[in-house]
Amino acid sequence: MAATEHQESMQYGDEVIRIEPKGIEHIGEDERHGKVSSVFTLWFGANVELATLTTGVAAVAFFGLNFTDAAIGLLIGNLIGVTLLGLLSTFGPRLGVPQMVHSRAAFGFVGNFIPGFLNMIAGVMWFAVNTVLGSFAFETLFGSSFVVALVVMVIIQVAVAVYGYNMIHAVEKFMALILTLVFIGVSFFAFAHVNYHLAFNAKIYPSMSGAMVEAAGLALSYLLGWTVFSSDYTRYLSHKTPSKKVFWNAASSNFIACLWLELVGVALAIAFPKAAVSANPMSLLAGIQPHWLVSVTLLAVIIGTVTANVLNIYSGSLSALVVNIPIKRWVAAILVGIVGGFLALYSHQAYYADFENFLFLLGYWLSPWVAVVLIDFLVVHRGRYTTDLFYDPRRVIRPGLFAWLAAIIVSIPFFDQTLYTGPIAYQFPQIGDLSYYVSFVVAALLYWVLGTRTVRRDITKS
Repeated sequence: MAATEHQESMQYGDEVIRIEPKGIEHIGEDERHGKVSSVFTLWFGANVELATLTTGVAAVAFFGLNFTDAAIGLLIGNLIGVTLLGLLSTFGPRLGVPQMVHSRAAFGFVGNFIPGFLNMIAGVMWFAVNTVLGSFAFETLFGSSFVVALVVMVIIQVAVAVYGYNMIHAVEKFMALILTLVFIGVSFFAFAHVNYHLAFNAKIYPSMSGAMVEAAGLALSYLLGWTVFSSDYTRYLSHKTPSKKVFWNAASSNFIACLWLELVGVALAIAFPKAAVSANPMSLLAGIQPHWLVSVTLLAVIIGTVTANVLNIYSGSLSALVVNIPIKRWVAAILVGIVGGFLALYSHQAYYADFENFLFLLGYWLSPWVAVVLIDFLVVHRGRYTTDLFYDPRRVIRPGLFAWLAAIIVSIPFFDQTLYTGPIAYQFPQIGDLSYYVSFVVAALLYWVLGTRTVRRDITKS
């Protein structure tokens, strides 16, 4: 059976119209293929879409920032986020395993079930968030009901994700150019109509410095949601692929696409303040001129929904396998799409509020997870892993789990969002939400100590 699976994987190669035979198994060097430039087009295509734009909208609608202050906050958040995503992307060619499989090294086979399950849920939720946008656009453009639009969007997205790695890279490469051209047109309109001299609105948020920290947190949270997918889309590249090239392709594509679209969102939110808080994000696009650009932009929103969501379905399905759900990858992809579709139907009435809360909740568990995974690779194991280590069920729980949980607990007083405001954030609104940074530092330091000590002990026993 194993020989048959290996033969199928060898036949897979660069084939696009062939369902990927691999799930979370290690990708051997004889199965590697692809160019490092595909990393750029994949992430660029995934981020030139409306969910990225609405991150910028939230910086104005929820925190009252003017254009300049929002731009500074978003710039800082993006710089931090793309650095982390770029670093994790380099692990794919070197290790040949998905990101959540690599996480087993620090968390243990069973201990990794918790972040694996959270990532599966995140994939479902991101799918729902983006599908709401695509369905709104489909409904507006074609005059259908929301339910019909939702069903069509789910079917299209799941179909691409079922085919897997090669199909996803091909779709992103093709769609990236189309989306770029459309949003260039939207950018000209948005930046020409924004009031650059608008003051900070203290009625929305009590402190300008705190609001800028919140904006940085929004941008960082958005990218943290991608970091846990990083190696999923680089693991088929040859292990000889230079890490610098992988890093710069991943970091630069995310930085350009995210900061650009977020600033367009800021501009549109300032130009159309009532539309910025509307339950239907499509109202933001209604005032774009010339009018024909509205229809083209709506089509781009539909396409952008697909380019972002196929990653969410695919990586969500890999996480289902990481937590040992006994199904095929393509079956898991279908299930993620179905569950996400029902969630989109339930949540589409209050998009912006749900979107802001969702982004912050993502950051709360992902920031310390990234810290643990980075320290494990750079310090604890120093990039020296055996493949068996990722698949050994006897490594039940490892110290990364405890460092991660402790960091989340320590950061709770710094939470600042509508669902919950911690005592420190409440007492000092001028500092905004610092929980991401607190949890990252605490997790990194704790795991540096615990992980290094555990590995030394294991070496001594052996």
